[in-house]
This record gives sequence, C-alpha cells and structure tokens, in this order.
Amino acid sequence: MAMIDRTGQLMRFTLKPGNAAESPVLPTLLDGVQAGELIADKAYDTNHIRSTLATRDIIATIPSKRSRLNPFPLDLEAYRTRHLVENFFAHLKLFRGIATRYCKLAESYAAFVQLAGWVIATR
Repeated sequence: MAMIDRTGQLMRFTLKPGNAAESPVLPTLLDGVQAGELIADKAYDTNHIRSTLATRDIIATIPSKRSRLNPFPLDLEAYRTRHLVENFFAHLKLFRGIATRYCKLAESYAAFVQLAGWVIATR
C-alpha cells in the first residue's frame, strides 16, 4: 500500500502479506500526514475509513461500493488524479528486483522500494 502526493511522488508505504486486506492499515498510514483529500478506489469504501477521514477533516474521494444502499457523492474530476498511484506502481515494476520480489526479507524489500521511489522522483 502506497501513499502518493499530487505530483506522483511516494510519501509513505507499508508492506502487507499478499493475502491480507490493505484497508485496515490506512488509518495508521495517515498518522502525522497533513492531507486535505484522500483519493482511493472502492476497496477503501468502509464506514470505519470514512469516519476516520471525517474526524481528521480529510475529504474522501472514494467511489461507493455497489452494495451501499445510500452511495456517497463522488467528484469525478478529482478522482481522475488517482491514475498517479497506478503510474507510480507501473514505474516501480520497471525495477526487476521489485517486480520479481528478489529480496527475501521484508526490510530489504522495503528499503529497495524506498530507493526506487527516490530514483523515480529524481527522474
């Protein structure tokens, strides 16, 4: 899970096992971050995340899941900037060691992701 700013640069990230959901980690990833808006996909449309964002005065630009009875309004113009996250992951996967997960330890892999994020930002 990665947090990208409006310029497409990596702010924070966390590693989770492949079989674990990422949405429960979001509130801890937001600790200490001054943000006015969070743009995320439908996986983050939970009541807990929306209430956490509301208490921190962060605008939630998250499309509602199909199962919601009363969907939340969505600013489609702001949601279009979510492609920055997808672009970052596409650039990140150009690094062979990250794409194929050569590192055996999570600490080594996290360090390589940070280094790759720096290289992407300085291009």
